[in-house]
Amino acid sequence: MNRIKAAVIYHVKRNIKLKDFIKRVLIILQFPIVLTAFIYSKFSKKYQGVWLIGETGTDAKDNGQAFFSYLIYNHPEINTVYYISGETAAAANIHHIGKSVITSSFQHKVAFMSAKYILSTHDGYSIPFVGANWHDFKATYGWLAPKLQFVFLSHGVSKDDESGNANYQRTRFDYFVTSTEDEYEEFSSSRYGYPSGNVIKTGLSRYDVLLENPNKITQKRNIVFMPTWRYYLADVDDDKFIESKYFKKIYSLLHDSDLNNLISDNQMRFYFFPPHHEIQKRIKLFDLDETKIIPIDTEASVFSDIVLASAMMITDFSSVIFDFAFLYKRTAYFQFDLEEYRKGQYKQGYFHYDKDGFGPICTNKVELIDEIGNAISNNFEIEKKYADRIDHTFAWRDGKNCERLFNILVK
Repeated sequence: MNRIKAAVIYHVKRNIKLKDFIKRVLIILQFPIVLTAFIYSKFSKKYQGVWLIGETGTDAKDNGQAFFSYLIYNHPEINTVYYISGETAAAANIHHIGKSVITSSFQHKVAFMSAKYILSTHDGYSIPFVGANWHDFKATYGWLAPKLQFVFLSHGVSKDDESGNANYQRTRFDYFVTSTEDEYEEFSSSRYGYPSGNVIKTGLSRYDVLLENPNKITQKRNIVFMPTWRYYLADVDDDKFIESKYFKKIYSLLHDSDLNNLISDNQMRFYFFPPHHEIQKRIKLFDLDETKIIPIDTEASVFSDIVLASAMMITDFSSVIFDFAFLYKRTAYFQFDLEEYRKGQYKQGYFHYDKDGFGPICTNKVELIDEIGNAISNNFEIEKKYADRIDHTFAWRDGKNCERLFNILVK
């Protein structure tokens, strides 16, 4: 029964038309709530013209937090508010920096209806109405807030073919932040359909944080492994999950005696830091207590701190590797299921790992462990061909990404 339920949920999530229809029905049913928030927004001066910023609703460690901090410290004339919930260190930090509202609360709804800009790393979490994204709200209630604009801050460099899910007809983003020339050209193409001026090339706000204090950029003998998630495993139970190739390959690597001896012999730290909450909630299944692997809780950690404190990053397909490349740090790819990944998740985009990637591609754990050994032997120095690719990739490395975005929005 659970597998049938999981199959149904997966089908709904992957069926874009069906998913959009369900969302549209949900937002229509919330008309009384939307209208009430709209009326309150007309009488409340607290949030008039606000720039409402956030991420997943509980986080503050990505481009949302970086741009929020930039505005608070550099442009106090802007009425800036962050949406976040939970009694967490991230929430406490935001409360210390500036004004905030609790995610999906009535105050969030009033601030939303009063705003000039909604700025977020994610589409859905920023919309304080159940099940809605920006497209749904715009199509259903755009007449209530015709001047409200959505700024997609991005949560990484988009490198795969996302034309089926991230095209303008589906998102209606007023501004789409890109970081590299190739990414900018991709999303400006006719396949995505964005009007001229909607796709902007400013660089990710969080990259400014990486360059704020050069003394933080250490070369400790730390390696971080950050495999991305597989959407087609999201709704399976634990028993089914541990049967997947994804789990078996990662488990086998983390428990490999050669890898663990390499870590121990070289007095390194090897972090297992899956960035997606779907893997985080299953970390216990990897049974790492008797290994030299150190699991990291993404909810309690700041990604930029891990980037700055590590000498090498390993991933399969995650775009977080761009952050490491941005700092000219050593990287490698562990791609053990490329065909399966392309079939079930993202199709090949403009970025080709063999000619654009920032490190070697390893298809099995033996190759990867050999590459880790090579990196250690070479003191984690990056090879020239990969340094050249990095130079070609990034438009800027000047710490002014937030400033560029601000200048576009105030104009």
